[in-house]
Formats: sequence, C-alpha cells, structure tokens
Amino acid sequence: MARGSGISQDELRRVNLSAVLARVHASGPTSRAALTAELGLNRSTIGDLTAHLETLGLVREVRPTQTRGTGRPSHLVVPRADVTVVAIGLDVDRIVAALVGLGGVVLARRERRHQRGGHDVSAVAVSVLQSIHELLALPVAQRCLGVGVSLPGVVRSDDGLVRFAPNLGWVDEPFADMLQQGLGFPVRAGNDANLGVLAEHLRGAAVGVDDVAYVSGGVGIGGGFIVDGQPLRGSGGYAGEIGHLLVDSHGRPCRCGSTGCWETQVGENHLLEAAGRLPGGGPSAVAEVISAAAADDARAATAVEEVAEWTGVGLRAIVNLFNPKVIVLGGVLAQVWAIRQDVVIRSMSATTLHALLEQVQVVPAGLGEDSPLLGAAELAFERLLADPVGQVARVRSLEVESG
Repeated sequence: MARGSGISQDELRRVNLSAVLARVHASGPTSRAALTAELGLNRSTIGDLTAHLETLGLVREVRPTQTRGTGRPSHLVVPRADVTVVAIGLDVDRIVAALVGLGGVVLARRERRHQRGGHDVSAVAVSVLQSIHELLALPVAQRCLGVGVSLPGVVRSDDGLVRFAPNLGWVDEPFADMLQQGLGFPVRAGNDANLGVLAEHLRGAAVGVDDVAYVSGGVGIGGGFIVDGQPLRGSGGYAGEIGHLLVDSHGRPCRCGSTGCWETQVGENHLLEAAGRLPGGGPSAVAEVISAAAADDARAATAVEEVAEWTGVGLRAIVNLFNPKVIVLGGVLAQVWAIRQDVVIRSMSATTLHALLEQVQVVPAGLGEDSPLLGAAELAFERLLADPVGQVARVRSLEVESG
C-alpha cells in the first residue's frame, strides 16, 4: 500500500480506501486480519478504513458466527450487493443486460435476441434502453451507479465511440453517448474481448496470473491481453484486434475489407457452413455441430478439425508475440478446444518458439459466455473502486438534483 513521501494525507486515504474496497469487491467477504496482512497496513488503520466504507454504504462488517482457536475473531468485511451497476453485453445475435452488485454478484438478467446482419444503431439503442429500464425498475436497483457496455468492435477508450464494428455494420457510432442521453447517468463502453480478459483475470480462469491472453470467437474473433498484470490497451484503446491477423493471403474476404483474416477461418459461420449447416445459428448451432462431430458425423468432424487447425495457427502468433502464461478461450474456440485440443496443440506447436510454448497453458473461459458481460460490469465499477468517497458524493448530489 502507498505510504511514501510526496503524497497528501487526503490522497493517501483515497488510495487506501480504494485498495480495501477493490480487495473486498474482488474476493468477497474478507476478514480485517486478511486485509491487514495483504495490504501492509496496521489493524487500527484497517478498522478505520472499513468503518468509513461502511458509513458510505459500500460494505457491511459482520462478526463470524463460528471461530477456531482463542482470541477475539476478526470482523468480516462484506461488499454491499445493493450497490449496483448495469452491464450490457451486445453481440451480433442478442442483447444481454444484467444488474450486477458490488462483489460481482448477478442480481437479475434480461436477454433479447435480434436479427443478424446490419443493425440500425438507433433501434439497438432503444432495445438496450428498454432492457436497462426494466432492471432499474427493480427494488434492488435503487443505488445504481452507472452502465458498462461490451461491444464487438473497435471502441475508443476515452468516450466509447464505436469506430468500427464490421459484424454490426457500424462506423463511428457514438453508442455510449446515445445511451447516456437516454439515461442521465454515466455509460462507459469497451471492446468485448478487452472486457472479457478483465473478468477472467479477476474472477475466472486466470485469477492470479499476470500475463494472460483471452481469445473469444463468435461471428468474429476478439482478443484481450493482460501484460505484467496490466491491461494492454494501446494508444487509442484499440489493441487486441487479433481476429484480423493475416493467416492466409489466398483466403476468404473479410468484412474488414482485407483477405485471409484469422476470423474468416475460425468464425462460427465458417464452421457451420463447412459442416453443411446454415450460417447465423449462433452458439446453439455451434454446439450441435460439436455434438455431431463427437457422434462421428463425418462432415461435422472434418469442419471441426479444420477450425481446430486454424485455431492453432492463430494461437502460434499470440504465443510468439505476447508470451502469455495462460490463454483463455471463449465462444466457438472453447467448444472446438473441448473436442479437438490435440489438433489445436499440434498446429500451435508447428512454428511456435519452444521456450515460449513450454510456458503457456490453454484453458476454456471460467465464466463461459458471460466473460465480456461481467467485464462490462467491472468497467462501470472502476470509478467507484478508484475513488469511493468522490463517487458516492457524486451519486448523492445527482439524487438531490433529481429529487
């Protein structure tokens, strides 16, 4: 914890409150003793900080009902799940909205399906706003701090402008601003894979790992990265567009305007078509192909093997470029991995540097399809975790103005 010179007492207190709240948010109920040990602060300071967070209505302190050994038991600091955000997961075939409480608990969920192909941004915004208002009408949503949105495209980090979402047909669409105007409180947006890796790092298959690659496949392929414990964002927030890595210069045209992009070889529509199915069936259609391949459907098995081969080709580049400790696979790639990981590994091993390959572990997403959705919740919680006092004061001032 920050103790050094050059920092004011107010700033030091903000940093320490942030550290305690972030720790409890990530791990759930945590004893004061554990906070003391992990954050390097003394017991009285931890007690003062947790009492302040309780006064702010962000945590509860409870005494354990059962203890071992002698001595006074350490109080548990519990995140208040009634401090909420709304998370939106926007995909090519559906909109998922969830009310998420501090501590990462999903309190309520709504899902709407929409047609694939071009998506009129105004119509999508109306559907999303309807889902948000349904959640905000719930009694538990009275202390909602804001909205986080996961989007399948290139999203500008400072204002959430969707620069390019080829599978939605969007170019330079101010989607976050459209939602914020309809709501009157903060809306933040980010790329789905960048948010997915945050969630997997915090609560999923990569907890405690400092170098992580998250690769998820649907109609397109997205990538998010944690490097030395920090998200890799790039100068504009656009890092991670690995679906558009060139893997076959003589390959299929891509919606981005190029040819032979990785996602044209491993996207779900390619898998479905190669297996003799109609495109556009979504995760359930992919699952049917996987089941058919496992049941010795020859065409489905060939399609899955081909996608597994190309999956390994793309993962080679990721391993050689980023040297991750863990690669987390989501979406269609996780389903293909589950049935033909032997093919993926063989393809990965073909030209990957041995020293890098021997360090990496490939695992399916621990949060399943919800990784980007829960990452959107983390995006909405970021400002509260960074400045608990300031954000609570902001929310209270807005309540006074609207009341």
